[in-house]
Amino acid sequence: MKNFFILVFFVFALASCGPEKNVQIRGALNGANTEKIYLHELGNESTSRRDTVQLDAKGNFSFKHKISQPTFYSLTVNNRAITLLAHPGEKLVITGDARHLPLTYSVEGSDDSQDIRHLSRRLEHTVFVGDSLDRTLKKYEGNRNFVNIQRQMEWNYISEVDSLRAYNIRFMGNNPQSLVIIYALYQQLGENIYLFHQEDDIKYFRRADSTFYKRYPKVPYVNTLHANVLVMNEQYNARQLNRMLSMLGQDVPEIALPAPDGKVVKLSSCKGKYVLVDFWASWSAPCRTENTYLLDVYNKYHSKGFEVYQVSLDQSRSSWERAIKEDALPWINVSDFKFWDSDVVKQYGVETIPANFLVDREGTIISKSLKGDALDKKLSEIFVAAE
Repeated sequence: MKNFFILVFFVFALASCGPEKNVQIRGALNGANTEKIYLHELGNESTSRRDTVQLDAKGNFSFKHKISQPTFYSLTVNNRAITLLAHPGEKLVITGDARHLPLTYSVEGSDDSQDIRHLSRRLEHTVFVGDSLDRTLKKYEGNRNFVNIQRQMEWNYISEVDSLRAYNIRFMGNNPQSLVIIYALYQQLGENIYLFHQEDDIKYFRRADSTFYKRYPKVPYVNTLHANVLVMNEQYNARQLNRMLSMLGQDVPEIALPAPDGKVVKLSSCKGKYVLVDFWASWSAPCRTENTYLLDVYNKYHSKGFEVYQVSLDQSRSSWERAIKEDALPWINVSDFKFWDSDVVKQYGVETIPANFLVDREGTIISKSLKGDALDKKLSEIFVAAE
């Protein structure tokens, strides 16, 4: 994912998406010395607005913009900036210390800007912990136990970063419709060191993109996110292809999950047959459609030694069992109800469903992603050759 963020914050010139309304951003900052305060509308650099006003003797300031869509702003004083997210018609009130604005400010009149403040404070805590650990480690340079101390410090920092990730993930889960998710996704621990950069993190970007792109098609940062996701998908699919090609000819990873009756069924129990390891879910329309094709293939080749071992990504047992009954699925069905977080899903590198792997009688993966007629053709070649 190292190239995913090349497009970060690159945006396009976009038309307005609704009637314009005023947004007012004003406040009073302690410790002011008639400095200038800057308001920068984040978005298309060629069209975004940059306003400047002078703080008065009491630190008062006021900006007013007409906007037609949710807009991200950067408010800067003394080279220290905070991020705001304003909606048409909102009146934001900022207070704090002009000398240390990011660490002292509070905001009223904007729930999204308050959420950004909470996320920013949590990030600042992690950065502070990292700096403190680094300073402490330097004190032990030359100590004979330096390597062990360094490992402990690294483990402490990793734990702190994991805690921050969990905090942001909880926020995204609790606020799935909030554009603040974009801010949460692109937080940085340092220059070009992104909090969300791991391969599994693509799911969070995809979920946000699927939520916002249709709802806010003309908000610049939504378009930036969409452009990033397109790049992520391309790179991810290339890695997945390489991974799956490397899996061909290898032994299929074991799966041992409970069936509807609660008994654990191992994939290895099917050894001696050609097995299609199929990933699906009751809530996926493409999967339910594919089940109809799979039924025809199963009925045609089951007596010849073909089996289906189907792994569900469902979270609801009742929905899973109902779908099995409605689709009249006669083969092996298992699930751990962990959705995309299932270890099996990660083990097989499954990112979209339906997905499948064809395994030979010896338990070796010989093909993948066989849908509809492609599966029928492959099995026909196998069993005709065996006759």
